[in-house]
Amino acid sequence: GLPSPSLAIRDGLDLFANIRPSKTRLGVTSVATKMDLVIVRENTEGFYAARSLHEGKGEFMPTPELAMSIRKISVKGSRRIAKVAFDLARSRRKKVTIVHKVNVLRVTDGLFLREVREAASSYPDVEIEEVIVDAMAALLIRQPERFDVVVTTNMFGDILSDEAAELSGGLGLGGSINAGHDHAVAQAAHGSAPDIAGQNKANPTAHIL
Repeated sequence: GLPSPSLAIRDGLDLFANIRPSKTRLGVTSVATKMDLVIVRENTEGFYAARSLHEGKGEFMPTPELAMSIRKISVKGSRRIAKVAFDLARSRRKKVTIVHKVNVLRVTDGLFLREVREAASSYPDVEIEEVIVDAMAALLIRQPERFDVVVTTNMFGDILSDEAAELSGGLGLGGSINAGHDHAVAQAAHGSAPDIAGQNKANPTAHIL
């Protein structure tokens, strides 16, 4: 229930891109046999109640029996995260996978998909594919080697990047960067683990990465 320093830094510095690489490594036991991908997650919008609106939260309860959540997707947010993904892909294997749920979230994911497609037109050298999020969750298990850079919205990126980290050897390997135009902050992709504090069990690899 205490204020989040991470949230304050992220919002204060407008760190809109959460960049999370996952790869298999020699000598590290993993579910995936071959993986080398980066998930580029929009970091300031979506269903995240505490960070998506200028004032107030995106979750509310009109009555004790009804809870509601607002999802924020903007042209600005979609365009700038798309640029991060395509610029990154140019330095890697030149492929971007756009993950969405436009068959259900037709308006919000429709806007996101439209803007990422538009951004793709400025990168004719980068291959693109579009995958629905539930299919993506399965394909990460079945064919992780096919993916290079994955771009998606906030909550989808949060879930898929944790899945990718687990497949590559565990969340303890999940390093990440929160990046904006002028600043970047590195942190482990996983949360804190006070239950193992002082027991010499914590894996520092994510922080090092």
